[in-house]
Amino acid sequence: MELIQKYIYQVYKERSFSSAARSLYISQPALSAAVSRFEKEMGIKIFDRTKQPISLTPQGIIYIEALEEIMSAENTMQRRFRELSDMSYGSLSIGGSSFASYALMSSICAAFYKKYPQIRVTLDIGNLGKRDFLSERLKKDEIDLVLTYNKENKCYIYDPLVEEKLIISMHKDAPWAEKLRPYAVTHEELVSGNYDKTKEIENLSVFNDVEFISYESNSLTERIMTQMMGLYKTVPYTIKNARHSEMHYNLMCAGIGAVVIPSLPIIHSQHIDRDVMYFVPKSKAFSRTIYIARTHTTDDNPIIRNFITTAKEVCATIKVL
Repeated sequence: MELIQKYIYQVYKERSFSSAARSLYISQPALSAAVSRFEKEMGIKIFDRTKQPISLTPQGIIYIEALEEIMSAENTMQRRFRELSDMSYGSLSIGGSSFASYALMSSICAAFYKKYPQIRVTLDIGNLGKRDFLSERLKKDEIDLVLTYNKENKCYIYDPLVEEKLIISMHKDAPWAEKLRPYAVTHEELVSGNYDKTKEIENLSVFNDVEFISYESNSLTERIMTQMMGLYKTVPYTIKNARHSEMHYNLMCAGIGAVVIPSLPIIHSQHIDRDVMYFVPKSKAFSRTIYIARTHTTDDNPIIRNFITTAKEVCATIKVL
């Protein structure tokens, strides 16, 4: 900001030339003359000097609003300069709306916090009601990174973090459970990965009589289910505005229908429900990759680069099916 702009803004804040002059360590006549020269050069009147305390003219209101926008842009610029040079200062915002991203986020953030405890991190777990909500926020630079399954926007850079498998789960007392018990895998077997691989189900017609809790149309899980299972049966329960599987899983645990669920949060969950049966489809179609997405404008940001590096390090140690 130029010196005259600082003078004008100080007068605006103090609503007095004499008070502003004392704050600026200059004489009141010199300050008044400097502002008057600027007003003459611009061909406007910024201050109404006939009132006490002085007030802004309509032109002055426009000028101060523009000045505050300049100040905000300069503050943002200075913040980004500091972030470029010092990992002990800065901020980062990360979005994720999937059940799996919830499972990953805490582990990644814990590792990042140990390395860079001064970085301020905001987690946005929104996306409810609108499929592309977080993606649009990324495009507008309202958020820095997004954990996502979708790799659809060519404007973004997608770094793969981990590949997980979708599994089918149902309550052990479900009407279809007894017939399917020979294919079931326990939670302990999922965690260890040491389950009988002959239990992996290739022919999904064994689930023809099973009623599933459906996902919203055009969601990734719904597309996979329809592709691999055709017109599957559903229970009369619908979850609106859901972009993750946690509520589906909770309803299933309560005895309502079966669900197709990401394996990652189940494997790493602190909660073990002994009444749930798990089934592992053999098809590669039930595998999907979790990416961390960013825009090309963040290539020079060390905070974002270091977070992505940390995320990859954490995900390299994660057990998957």
